[in-house]
Amino acid sequence: MRIIQPYKHLNSLVEKEALEPDISWGLRMALAAMVPLFWGMYTGRLPEAGWIALMAECICWVELKGDFQHRLKLLAGSSALALIFAIVGSATGHIIWLSVVLMGIVAFISSLLKNIGNRGSGLAICVYALFIFCNAYPTDTIPELKERVALVSIGVLWNGVAGIIASFFIPAQRPYRRSIAIIWKAIEELTATISQGWEGTGPRSNEHDIFLKEKEIRTAIDASLDLFEKMAHEASEKDGHEYILAQVRKAAALSGVQVLTMKEELGNLNRRNLDSTVRIKIFTILRATEQMLERMTVYTINPEKGEEMILRSRINRLFKLVELLRERLNVDAADEKNILRFAQLAERNAKIVEAAFNHLQGIVNERSMIRSYSLMKTIFILHPMYWIRYIQMLFNFNTFTARYALRSAIAAAVAMFIYKFWDIDHGYWIPFTLIIVMQTYFGATWQKARARVIGTVAGGIVAGLFLKLPTGLYLQEALLFLTFIPMVYYIRRRYSVAAFFITVNLVLLFNINRELSDMVIMTRALSTVAGSLIALVAGFALLPTWDKKWLPIHLANAICANYSYFRFIFFDKDETTTWTKYKRKAESSNSNAYDSFSRYMEEPSFRKRPFAIFYYVITHNIRITRELNNIELEQDDTTKEADINTLQRQQELILDCLKAFNRNMECTRKLNPDASFDILDAGVAIPGGIPLSVHQEIYLGKMNVELKAMNKDLAVLAEKLPRIMQL
Repeated sequence: MRIIQPYKHLNSLVEKEALEPDISWGLRMALAAMVPLFWGMYTGRLPEAGWIALMAECICWVELKGDFQHRLKLLAGSSALALIFAIVGSATGHIIWLSVVLMGIVAFISSLLKNIGNRGSGLAICVYALFIFCNAYPTDTIPELKERVALVSIGVLWNGVAGIIASFFIPAQRPYRRSIAIIWKAIEELTATISQGWEGTGPRSNEHDIFLKEKEIRTAIDASLDLFEKMAHEASEKDGHEYILAQVRKAAALSGVQVLTMKEELGNLNRRNLDSTVRIKIFTILRATEQMLERMTVYTINPEKGEEMILRSRINRLFKLVELLRERLNVDAADEKNILRFAQLAERNAKIVEAAFNHLQGIVNERSMIRSYSLMKTIFILHPMYWIRYIQMLFNFNTFTARYALRSAIAAAVAMFIYKFWDIDHGYWIPFTLIIVMQTYFGATWQKARARVIGTVAGGIVAGLFLKLPTGLYLQEALLFLTFIPMVYYIRRRYSVAAFFITVNLVLLFNINRELSDMVIMTRALSTVAGSLIALVAGFALLPTWDKKWLPIHLANAICANYSYFRFIFFDKDETTTWTKYKRKAESSNSNAYDSFSRYMEEPSFRKRPFAIFYYVITHNIRITRELNNIELEQDDTTKEADINTLQRQQELILDCLKAFNRNMECTRKLNPDASFDILDAGVAIPGGIPLSVHQEIYLGKMNVELKAMNKDLAVLAEKLPRIMQL
């Protein structure tokens, strides 16, 4: 067991690295920073090497994701921003008021960048880190400025060369494959969550846990679409490998819906009343589905022969288990219907995975990433129209981003003024910490401030102990190299740990330049606390964004998204628009409402506020989205011939749902009075999409129950809302 456990941990680490190459990212950053430092130690020019290393390290915080086109754009954009703000900071450091004004501008731009995702966060670091550090060590003369420009330019070129060289070893479609594999992984984790308790040894997972896993699937799909925008219906066979991967991504999204539908069918069963043999068979099918998805995750990234054989065996095993369940089923009639439906869905899911597997086999002779782009195609990537487009996207901000950016700008300017006016030694850590800690919402700012302070203080203490080590064996340099990997690895997993390693890294980096003392470590810790406090005060008092106000708006948007989805299916069908567009919008709106609710519960309040009523409405809306997904997925099983009575019953059911939706939309106006939407008159509306299959009619009936239940909760919420806003 002692041998097996470490092996399992190592295998898990390798799988995580295949999905999220954080260790490779950390190694790239380590090489980018350490090579100039080694050059500086060898030539006796450590101060110059320090600027090259700092430039390369800051740009490396931009994660290179996507294909070669995305990577080159990121490298070019981050390099340009880093160079500009490094020069501006170096030239203005001696002028206090100009530094304060520019700090506000830099914080404003950085905040806008941080709001465009992970890539934006890395770009923001390039902007504010280099401006702050260069402003703290300004140049005095024109020759010094020219030398600084030369050094940071070398850092830019060195980092660009390292990034491009890394692309030589990556297959062209590996980034696309990786984004799809993350979707499969999220579905696997959802299946594992659903299977809990069916083995008979523990409790079943609750709706909250299942929704969080469902939310991860939506996040993974959105992340893939953000990098590779062309969807399956937009791609054609002439797109080659991209067409195949678009089909595989679509299959992954459908597989996630099928797993959720399997969960809904299991929810109709009473686990305690089932025979143990039947319960074990259900659990075995769930485990087999989980194992099949696990191997699909691996095969999507590494389509090797060995993985192909394992995946085929997992798919065939699932087919056999489903057939075995059908053959040896001996339960009550009501349970038998639900179990057979569960078996049908499990079999359908296996067919979806099998189809995706067959698609992946069509990718042959895959070239490396850099070889897949011609010189002219690469040059066209840097066309000015791309830069204009990205600038327009950056400054196309809404109320949230504008308030956040303005709050950050004012707070950062105040922090820079405090540092400059009182000439605090190494006080540039105050505005640096503030911009890192400052988040769009107060609750997130508090969490990050707490993690930052804990990590910084602990890191400073440990780094101070490291400085007592003997220097003859270059132990400090070796430790500096090793800190790059964990600080990148934990940056998205546990920020307090990442802050610890970042502090150790910076302390050791400054010590190599012989600029460090015990007093500097203490100053950095105190500056971190001061920057965090300013961020908290600004988040609470300066243009605050409270979810007490925004939660009803997010909730109204989620209800409206489901209404549009329902109307598209039954009344506003447009052959030029795919149903997945409405599915994606509804699920994203549900996620926004849930996130807002989570922040709302963490906001400070002097009086007890109602939470349950919001949660009830959100969960109703999530279930409605699932039923709409199920209805649309069952289109292939619709009955083409139906009698008059069946058609009339289905039409009445659709109109009944429309009436319930309309009542909910009237309540929604009270949640968001500024919302503009039209309500379809149930008296004149003619439903389409009928006849419905048996299962579609069942899903529609379940949705009707959810709509009516939500209407009661919405009415209560609309009545209480004015009082809630005053709490």
